[in-house]
Amino acid sequence: MCAAAGSEIANSSWNQSNLARLRALDKDAVAGFLNQWSGNMVEPLVASGIQEFEWTDLASDGRYELLVVTATGSCCVDLTIYSQDAAGKVTSQILEGSGKLSETVRDLNGDGKDELVIWTDLAEKGSWMPMAETPRWPAVYRLADGKYIEASREFADFYDTEILPKLEVEISKAPTQEVSAELILQKNKILRVLGRDPSAGLKQAFDWTSSGDPQLLQCAIATFRDVGNHEKELHEAQQALPIAIKSEMAARAEKN
Repeated sequence: MCAAAGSEIANSSWNQSNLARLRALDKDAVAGFLNQWSGNMVEPLVASGIQEFEWTDLASDGRYELLVVTATGSCCVDLTIYSQDAAGKVTSQILEGSGKLSETVRDLNGDGKDELVIWTDLAEKGSWMPMAETPRWPAVYRLADGKYIEASREFADFYDTEILPKLEVEISKAPTQEVSAELILQKNKILRVLGRDPSAGLKQAFDWTSSGDPQLLQCAIATFRDVGNHEKELHEAQQALPIAIKSEMAARAEKN
């Protein structure tokens, strides 16, 4: 059934006339199609690896795209956009990070074409320690020549009306310094991306470096790396991090 349904996706035109049938198919069918399309015979995608999928006409051109959110690790997800041209050829684009598709696909500027709000890691993938979810920020991607490009700076209204006010409230109510730091990290990233303060967060980063707290040190490292031209401070914070983690783990063990 999975293979047959997968073939049905492959052999159908992704347009309005077939939309109801395409949307009636389940994750097994989508996994079957993607395995057929990619020729993945070593580690085939299974339905449980798909968090969400949706058929959406992103460009409002009558052709529907297949959006698939898949897990890429214990705390990481990717969004892949599958597009079909007039000849039936399928191509894909992968964007690292995601969110709920209902909140990801949005027409932010009212031009009839959907932007994508992609929750993106604030630190290099795999660099956040101890093992915990890396803080993220909502980057905006827009269509350009059939592909999505990061264009957050063009959508200042989105951040001013939806993201920054909410962050201010969350920061003021943060239950711990660590939670507050991660929210501030997100706020400062947005201010840098919008060009309002290219060095936003440096003062906090210096304070976090001297804290001896692993989570705050990681926030400092992410800030120094993103702002740039602070290699000395970045190196010092990176050297201090393993020591701080070891000290915290010893303190936890002693408590227990």
